[in-house]
Amino acid sequence: MSIQIIPYEKKYLDDIRYINVAVSTHPDKPLEEKILCQHLYIDYYAFNCPENCFVALDADKDLIAGYIICETDHRRFKKHLLEEYMTEAIALHPDFEQIIRDEIVPYEKWNDEYDAHMHMDVRPEYQHMGIGTMLIQRLFRHLREKGCKGVMLLVSKKNEGANRFYQKNGMDIIDATECNVRGKKL
Repeated sequence: MSIQIIPYEKKYLDDIRYINVAVSTHPDKPLEEKILCQHLYIDYYAFNCPENCFVALDADKDLIAGYIICETDHRRFKKHLLEEYMTEAIALHPDFEQIIRDEIVPYEKWNDEYDAHMHMDVRPEYQHMGIGTMLIQRLFRHLREKGCKGVMLLVSKKNEGANRFYQKNGMDIIDATECNVRGKKL
């Protein structure tokens, strides 16, 4: 297996959307929820900040094994969700307004110290092979080069494996609500 961490390109969009659903704790969720998740965790980043996105390519199989996506401007993310996407999300389902707000609020008080936030997934059959570590370390280097102060993300408290992974990669718990807010100073 020959894994290469390469910059994201539009041709990989369907691959990372597929991976996002494949690793979901509820892959059979209703279509409306899948659309919301695709927007919150994939499409926003792919369309608005692709320069901060990377994929893990299995060159032997010409297959995307995982991805890491990042926004370096939480205020832009917040503005997009509240002003551009909220109406569409509510049209999908009225409960989505609160989900979007829950996606914004935990980051708010940490913006000055951790100016970037990220999301990542690795195909189940490629997990526990070091690919996640390769992706996150590549993103950390990229963010340092851009002059970012820190990076954060939300992790479900129930996802023990993900919490161990992020802790191992230097992302400490900086806040805890329903989810752990994990961050790393760069």
